[in-house]
Amino acid sequence: MSVRQAAAVLFLVGLVALALPGCSGGGAGLAVVKGKISYKGKPVPNGTINFLPVDGTKPSATGEIQPDGSYEMKTYLANKPSNGAVIGQHKVVIVAMMDMGNALPEQKTPLPPPIVPIKYTSPATSDLTANVENKENTIDFDLQDGK
Repeated sequence: MSVRQAAAVLFLVGLVALALPGCSGGGAGLAVVKGKISYKGKPVPNGTINFLPVDGTKPSATGEIQPDGSYEMKTYLANKPSNGAVIGQHKVVIVAMMDMGNALPEQKTPLPPPIVPIKYTSPATSDLTANVENKENTIDFDLQDGK
């Protein structure tokens, strides 16, 4: 499998994680979560961040990464977005692809290349975690190359 094919598979895994809001929503305690994501000392300018509760029974949270690298988490409960993430320990996945909006048609590829290390795009390989506490949480991530 080529690096591009692997990136495509990992990207799709990240999208699946986004689509799964979780099985239980009733009584899930949420807390505000925001922060910034950087890579090589610069803000990650686009993409999504996902908080996946480690117990697997509570709904996941998703945040859209803004051009300055900032994000705010939302959790979908009963198909309605609520600010925050479920209180507790989470596995964190970040999917950020190169913006190909201004590329010429012949320069576009089926899947844009990732702008963060591929290891962060899958729950199986990401080493990022977050502990959401019952308060307003600011959780920043400084992504690193290598293992």
